[in-house]
Amino acid sequence: MKRVLVVSIACPPKNDPECLQVAKYLKYLRQTGLVLDLVTSSVPTLFMPYDEGLERYDLSGGDKVELRIWESKVTNFFLRKLVPGGINYPDSKFTFHLQSKKAIKRITHRPDVIYSRSNPLSSALMAFKMKEHFQVPWVMHLSDPWVGSPMARYSKSEHRFNEKWETRCFQVADRISFTTQKTLEFYRSRYPALTEKFFISPNVYDPDDVKALPPDFTGRLRVIYTGGLAGDRSPGFFLQACAEIWKTYPEFGEIEIIFAGAIDNKNREVIQRCNLPFVKHLGEIPYLAALRLQLTAHILLTIDQPLERPEQAMFLPSKVLDYFVAKRRILAITNRQSSTAAALSFSGSSVVYYDQIDLLKEFLLDAFAAFREKNSSFFTTEELPSHFSAEENSLKLATILNSI
Repeated sequence: MKRVLVVSIACPPKNDPECLQVAKYLKYLRQTGLVLDLVTSSVPTLFMPYDEGLERYDLSGGDKVELRIWESKVTNFFLRKLVPGGINYPDSKFTFHLQSKKAIKRITHRPDVIYSRSNPLSSALMAFKMKEHFQVPWVMHLSDPWVGSPMARYSKSEHRFNEKWETRCFQVADRISFTTQKTLEFYRSRYPALTEKFFISPNVYDPDDVKALPPDFTGRLRVIYTGGLAGDRSPGFFLQACAEIWKTYPEFGEIEIIFAGAIDNKNREVIQRCNLPFVKHLGEIPYLAALRLQLTAHILLTIDQPLERPEQAMFLPSKVLDYFVAKRRILAITNRQSSTAAALSFSGSSVVYYDQIDLLKEFLLDAFAAFREKNSSFFTTEELPSHFSAEENSLKLATILNSI
């Protein structure tokens, strides 16, 4: 049996979108017979709270090295004020990869292969150092693009550092995986000589979580969004459409729109300014509570950050895959030619672009009518795309880890 050294700051029982993806992959990798050793961050880790419900993803069976990341909101605030070049070397969790020697001393079994998960990107730098020490193959996964990401905001010194380390990691890693085809194509143009290393390892859903509860028509039409809202990832476009409908059709007020998850001040003000009595924000909730909330929805909402150019739309939010297991209609507010739109090209989902507010209003009115008619088929989907299954994709990954 091969021993795989998994290097990932994001790992259960901590909770964030990447932690959930890591949990699903490792759950099924263990079932292939691989022995998984783990280097991760300790609890607590900033913005990755402990979640008791994620203890069910038991990753025992190998060594586990936990490293404290020396980071807090206060220290990050002052460091960004005091350090002119910023602190993204490669990110605010840089003290993780600076502890590589400590981690190596605590690893009791020599790995056969290293598998790293990023974000955060400090996981990739830790894996690079493990590769140098153990001299074994390394499979590096990038959940989001590194340098060149439309989300990245680097100072000049941060850009130089990250460009250097991205190049070094791409050259040294034996295989490199991405979550979307668009990301792979982006890096194919960036590193044409390394294309043979690249493969897709998408965000996934756990087939064991799939439920098939019929929609409840005794209350109100429920539209639910679970996940964070920050910066330009905003509910403003969606709420504008709701406000315009309500002004013309007062009966539309018999809807219930629920946001659950972390939210920044900018988007908290967006919700407050819309002043719609049927909109609620529940704050952050645990993973299992989010799954239960999703099962009460008629429509599950996902919102992409608006982008200027189609080639920038490389991201597929992991919440979309969490939504799959509820088997409810998904409404995506996204960009043209986006990875989200491509993933939702099956029945039981609806895609609206940012220049289609009239189409969004038409969809919401159709949904309201379908709710009043108790039309279950409008709100449910029977088939889920198997190519996003955690079980299927973990088998593909295990084949690569065993053969490399």
